[in-house]
Amino acid sequence: MKKGFIGFLLMAFCMPFVMNAQFKAPVAVVYDTIDTCNSYTWVNGDGHTYTTNSTGYHIYKDILNNDSLLVVRTFIIRHSSQSEVWDSTCGKYRWALNGKVYTAPGDFKDTIKNMAGCDSIITLHLSLKNPDTVYTDIVQCEPYTWSVDSVTYTGDTIVFAPNPVVGADSCQGVLGLRYKRLTDGPVITVNTCETSYTWPVNGITYNTGSDTVSYRKPNSGAGCDTVFTLIYNIGISQYKLEDTAVTAYRFFVWNNDTIKADSARIDTVLVQVSPSLLSCDTVKSYKVTIIPVFTIDTSFCGGSRGYYWPSFVEGQMKIWLKKSGDTTYMCKDADQKDSCLMEFHYTDLASDTTWLPAVSACDKYVWDANGNTYRESKDSIVCRLTNKYGCDSVVILTKLVINPLPTVYIEGNLWIKPGNSTKLFATGDSNIVAYQWSTGETTDTIVVAPSQNTDYTLTATNSNNCSRTATATVVVSESINQAGTASVKVYPNPASTKVTIEGDNLANVKLYNMLGQLIITKDATSGKVVIPVNDYNNGSYILRAESNDGKTTIRSVVIKK
Repeated sequence: MKKGFIGFLLMAFCMPFVMNAQFKAPVAVVYDTIDTCNSYTWVNGDGHTYTTNSTGYHIYKDILNNDSLLVVRTFIIRHSSQSEVWDSTCGKYRWALNGKVYTAPGDFKDTIKNMAGCDSIITLHLSLKNPDTVYTDIVQCEPYTWSVDSVTYTGDTIVFAPNPVVGADSCQGVLGLRYKRLTDGPVITVNTCETSYTWPVNGITYNTGSDTVSYRKPNSGAGCDTVFTLIYNIGISQYKLEDTAVTAYRFFVWNNDTIKADSARIDTVLVQVSPSLLSCDTVKSYKVTIIPVFTIDTSFCGGSRGYYWPSFVEGQMKIWLKKSGDTTYMCKDADQKDSCLMEFHYTDLASDTTWLPAVSACDKYVWDANGNTYRESKDSIVCRLTNKYGCDSVVILTKLVINPLPTVYIEGNLWIKPGNSTKLFATGDSNIVAYQWSTGETTDTIVVAPSQNTDYTLTATNSNNCSRTATATVVVSESINQAGTASVKVYPNPASTKVTIEGDNLANVKLYNMLGQLIITKDATSGKVVIPVNDYNNGSYILRAESNDGKTTIRSVVIKK
């Protein structure tokens, strides 16, 4: 080792001189140490694998292939170790090295770091000894008292001692008792279809019936008697079910065959013989009644009155059907036995009676159901219609209330001179709750000052929410009375059937009632207008005649019949 170290120093001392002779001196020298386990390969250096403590060097070149770096590396190589441990115990073993618990013997390995810091493999050779169970076997006729627990056992049993014992290998074991008592024999069960049975144990024959018997047989080999028990059921093939009554409709399935009752009732007895669970015959009989079923689809005009369907059987009560649906009817024969079942699927084509809610109208009401016009209130109105099936359909209007229209008039001075104003008053019923003038005002009185002849309308609404409109014309003229109107003639006045108006250059005529409502307008032809008054009530009316040049003439006309 010393020689190697002295050689290294000489090499390190002489290296610069040798290198100066052959190479350019390296730029730098680096010393480092590698401390590792087992081996180290200097991959980027000299490529050598070191397995012992050593020193190596390597010169690195730059890109111009000139020496640039000398690395001197010391290698310290430490080695792993292996060791073995032998141990044994009873039951299970906990290894202190890793804390694991082993319940079976074997070789187990684990790895730890040794003092050098390298892996150390330790192998555990484990031997486990399991505690044994030692049985005491007792077979005898008498009860047995076990000295371990001082308990007397009278029947077959297996028990264990309450405390463990130490075996020959120093492991704790268990003591057990297996006790067999020979005084009781087997229990034999016999089910047979035969009428008798001979028991081989005692040679006795038992006849039909069910019972439990026992027989004590001496047991010379064990020195005690053995008791055998027989449970028998003999002659069970004689068992027969009582007759069962079955009622079926339309058909009955028997042994995969279908028995149908198409038109008349069928009464029959069916017998079935089948093996039981004990392979003995079991007899079952059925009294079967099969009743035919008739399905009838029908429709009718019934409505609230319903419909009576004639009986299927002569003399039977009719069936009352009401509304659409399904129902059944059982037919009876002369002996009052069920002879058939009728299934009705019926549809009532009549519309149901429709009750309409109460209706409130003003002045009159036109009912869409019948097209009638009603001017008076009624408690109810019934309307019978015909639907698309030709059946009656009843519609009932629960209540009809006809509220009267309000009576409203426009009063005031209807003739003014240009530049003047006039006050128009609304008069009429006391239950008027709202006013609406054509001027937009909502009071019962307005003041107007038209510059020309103007029509004013007033809509009044009463507490029943019914409305009526009145119209008045305010005439604007310098001459309000007869001045300048002598050319207009009105006759007869008073009039009973008609009134005639004549005048030069006459254009049209308008007739108003005293409420200011326009009744009729007629254009003039040949300066003459004829107005029939047969349909007008007696009273005073206002006649306004207009000429083609824009002049207006006002006259008062009286109708008296």
